[in-house]
Amino acid sequence: MIRNVENIIVGGGIAGTWMAYQFVKASKSFVLIDAEGHSKSSFVAAGIFNPIIPAKQKISYKADEIYPFLSKKYHDLEGFIHEKVLHKDRISYIIDSLKELNDWAAQSENHIFKDFVIMRNERIADHVISDFGVLDIQETGWIDIPLLITSFRKKLIEMNAYLNEDFSPNLLHFDEKGFDYKNLRATNIIFCQGTAALQNPFTANIGLKPAKGEVITIKSNETIQGSIPQNGVFLVPIGNDLYRVGSNCSWSNLDFNPTSEAKNEIINKLTKWYKAPFDIVDQIAGVRPASLDRRPIVGQLNFHSNAFVLNGFGSKGVALAPFYSKMLYSNIYDETPIDNDVDVSRFK
Repeated sequence: MIRNVENIIVGGGIAGTWMAYQFVKASKSFVLIDAEGHSKSSFVAAGIFNPIIPAKQKISYKADEIYPFLSKKYHDLEGFIHEKVLHKDRISYIIDSLKELNDWAAQSENHIFKDFVIMRNERIADHVISDFGVLDIQETGWIDIPLLITSFRKKLIEMNAYLNEDFSPNLLHFDEKGFDYKNLRATNIIFCQGTAALQNPFTANIGLKPAKGEVITIKSNETIQGSIPQNGVFLVPIGNDLYRVGSNCSWSNLDFNPTSEAKNEIINKLTKWYKAPFDIVDQIAGVRPASLDRRPIVGQLNFHSNAFVLNGFGSKGVALAPFYSKMLYSNIYDETPIDNDVDVSRFK
């Protein structure tokens, strides 16, 4: 029996989750297709959001449009899944030289930065070395992505809106009016597959340039609360004396296998300023769906007027997915344009 829905979403990581939530809020029918355990990069990601790139003294892309509204969007999503996934810990960037201190003293008065940064001449903790002070960054925190995705899928199961399987491109058929996939008939299809897009013939040429990143988890009895120290690597307190530390970036060996090289790189950066004893309890690797020009990839695909893509968020998925999923929703239903600098058509 054919089941008619308005939308098929392919991929259930952070991009697919937010695309689905846009449809939930607007009461649009959909089915999300993704096998459990296959959105690996989203599950590996530390989930940090940060409007500043402090080491480069730059502000993140569209920071003023995205970050001041991010917490409310996740609060709304928490209400839907009935789980707490948003942790509003401030990021405290450790200033490590007099030059950098002077540079940030000037930059913090710049109108671009002043709403996002506060300089503080004190230590985060006795075992965190910050002799030149720290830069407290506003509108920051982290999202528990595994809990978010798992809880969201439970809601989709209740709604009969989740198909727990690998997407098979050869089973997708289409005509001028829409798409057929097994027993589904849909008007629109949205591909949100992250790096798996490279193995999908419909999205293989959208401009992805994946990057591998690794994260370790340590256990330490020295407590840090309400703050995420960062310099070279971040240190995210996740509870029970556990901390997520990372990450590195590699353009080779794009697999999900942790490496000793990455572990050593992360530890070396951490121990420059973190002086408490710790044990390594876990190490995980993921492949980020970065794009060729480091901009998201959003919009209509060229093989069909009702086929769309939401991808290319790299390491900033938790911040960018709410904003660009809304942009894509408005493009599909209200025909509002996609921003030129993120439109997938730039790679055609």
